[in-house]
Amino acid sequence: MQKVRLSDKDLEQIKLLFRQHFGENDHLWLFGSRADMTKRGGDIDLYVETHEADKHIAWDKERYFWVALQKNLDEQKIDIITNILPRKFSLPIYNEAKQTGVMLV
Repeated sequence: MQKVRLSDKDLEQIKLLFRQHFGENDHLWLFGSRADMTKRGGDIDLYVETHEADKHIAWDKERYFWVALQKNLDEQKIDIITNILPRKFSLPIYNEAKQTGVMLV
């Protein structure tokens, strides 16, 4: 895996919690300053692609994932962007996260 600015313990915790809250066909990227070895500090930016058909269930999954991360990562600032696939539109942040980020799951 490409090097990121998170401890191995935190990375494993993020991946484990993602697998507990999302499906096997869903994917997770770390992007932003934590995916850039030349930067310092910053929050944890996560991008999720899910195939959950019901948007309300997908949002619930995102919320429960965020709460679990807060409990397990010592309440760090964490932002999650969730893209429910397939969608008829794409936000620029989706492409940026995939192009500049590191796929974790």
